[in-house]
Amino acid sequence: MHKSGYFLLFTVSILFQCTSLFAQKNTADSLGIKRLDPKKAAIYSAVCPGLGQIYNHKIWKAGILYAGFAGITTGFIYNQREYKSYQHAVDLRFDTLATTIDTKYPTLTDGAVQGLRNYHRRNRDICILAYVGLYALNIIDANVDANLQEFKINKDLSLGWQPALALTPSGGLRSALALTFTF
Repeated sequence: MHKSGYFLLFTVSILFQCTSLFAQKNTADSLGIKRLDPKKAAIYSAVCPGLGQIYNHKIWKAGILYAGFAGITTGFIYNQREYKSYQHAVDLRFDTLATTIDTKYPTLTDGAVQGLRNYHRRNRDICILAYVGLYALNIIDANVDANLQEFKINKDLSLGWQPALALTPSGGLRSALALTFTF
């Protein structure tokens, strides 16, 4: 290459570097409010449930989320304990040894003990599914809330209802309820 070719290549590379300095993403809107990143909020919620809601400045949602997790965990622990108790009773009842006797539930029939065992196993499994569902809802909520932070609701937005008359297919009148949405 000639000296002019090197100079041209150097000049073009400097110009490209300068233009990238001006192409930075603006993270504040016209009112000076910092925009939240939905991807970052979802990642925060995936790493630690409730952290995305805190990032979105909705701390009360994190409190509700933790209360939900506490309730599900309590249900899981209770149903797991009851399931193990009834499973032990089933094991004792259907043991081939004549010396093992179920002393915890002597008034219940074999079918009732098996039914209660299955009931608590089902509820335990539902608690596991509820835990997974609440975890997913946590991530979705953080992402959607960060996306909708700039969504402005008009103060004149209203939904009203009033009695009305409507035409029937046969041509008669019928009383009805009319919903009016104004914005």
